[in-house]
Amino acid sequence: MKKSDHKAPDMLTLLAQARGASAHDASPKSESVIPPIEMTTTYLRDASYQLGQSGEYRRDDSANFRQVEAVLSAIENGADALVFSSGMAAASAVIATLRPGDHIVAPKIGYYGVRRWIEHFCGQFGIGLTLVDPSEPGALERAIVKGKTRLVWIETPTNPTWEVTDIRAAADAAHAAGARLIVDSTVMTPILCNPLDHGADIVMHSASKYLNGHSDVIAGALVTRAGDDWWGDIRQHRYMSGAILGALETWLLLRGLRTLGLRVERASQNALAIAEHFEGHAKLSAVLYPGL
Repeated sequence: MKKSDHKAPDMLTLLAQARGASAHDASPKSESVIPPIEMTTTYLRDASYQLGQSGEYRRDDSANFRQVEAVLSAIENGADALVFSSGMAAASAVIATLRPGDHIVAPKIGYYGVRRWIEHFCGQFGIGLTLVDPSEPGALERAIVKGKTRLVWIETPTNPTWEVTDIRAAADAAHAAGARLIVDSTVMTPILCNPLDHGADIVMHSASKYLNGHSDVIAGALVTRAGDDWWGDIRQHRYMSGAILGALETWLLLRGLRTLGLRVERASQNALAIAEHFEGHAKLSAVLYPGL
């Protein structure tokens, strides 16, 4: 068989095998199938005080980070990924790249914590903010200010009303004005949609929810389409702010990702069954579910 005959593993295989992550990543001498929980904070230097391959300090990097980030990057078709101590920490790292005088367009309906943080940050640091309904045709185009808008933020479907936004149209509108598009894809997960394939610059996840899936981890993640200077600023913010994910939480997130495909498939089946059951119910005014 020629090398070209080998097919790349599909997403479910990548997830189930954690993209081949093993203890060997952290220690070449290890033969353990499951990666260890790397609890160390610092790493040894040699006799000349030079660092080895492991790094300098866990706040900057660790084998556990690299393993789960490699999986996230692969299943989102991204160039790189970063895990954070929470979804809010991930969102904050992106917003922190804005400067006084910049402008951001964000959804008026969406996850409450992110919207409130954007409002607070923009008001405190002199950043213009326009809240819109991105699912309304033309709303983003009318809100974006060419040469001033730096970020366009959408969440699709929105939490909790489940409105769906056209990612490609949002990306085209943002890029035409020189802005970047951030997509909160917590609800969709990479199983149902890859926003980077539709023009998004960064996709964000509250990994506490579907990605981990066991209600025992608070985590966030960002995946980028390009490892450019802007991405470097976001990485630096994580390092300097200390918004890193704990060792146990990182390991648990990698474990949770192994069953993501199975869980999302069953959750979607159940959600549709419930929505169809209650659609048109005499005592309900509406059923909010985009699958109907």
